[in-house]
Amino acid sequence: MSEGRGGPPKGRLSAEELAYRARALAQTHPLTPLAKRYLDQAVAQQRTSQPVPEIGIWAGAALLNGYCLRRVEEEDVDVHLEAAPDAGALPDLEKLDEVAQQVAAEVRSDDSGGHLLADDDEVIDALDRIVASEVERRLDHWRESIDKKAWVELEEYLTWWVVKGYALRVAETMTGAVA
Repeated sequence: MSEGRGGPPKGRLSAEELAYRARALAQTHPLTPLAKRYLDQAVAQQRTSQPVPEIGIWAGAALLNGYCLRRVEEEDVDVHLEAAPDAGALPDLEKLDEVAQQVAAEVRSDDSGGHLLADDDEVIDALDRIVASEVERRLDHWRESIDKKAWVELEEYLTWWVVKGYALRVAETMTGAVA
């Protein structure tokens, strides 16, 4: 087990196990009702704003896998969160998005913004593994037909949505949607 920021060992799972379990969890529709509304809205927006509507679906899949990674991480460190019982107390999607964007930017910083629960290196490696899987699944068949610049832009796009999915779950906690 690795040591996290000076504290006791955090998490039992390796990056490979975290990523594998996150992809498996994504197949079970693990979203809270608020996160499901958020994902549906994000996919709809991306389908109309991207040059190829299919790219919006990629965003949704990447977001879901990132969200599931955070859920698996929570389970790994024995953090058990439940959806808030009072739907009236839930943040609106705009507020949730604002917090998720802020958290995603912080997670992508050098110190991860202090948002990771398990070992930082393992979680970052798991995020990288999920991104690599998304890139391979979504882009590999386009490898010969798009230029290097477009490839890098699509990799960054998928990376953002994986990290934003992870951040969405954190944002649910920070806004009181789950506790």
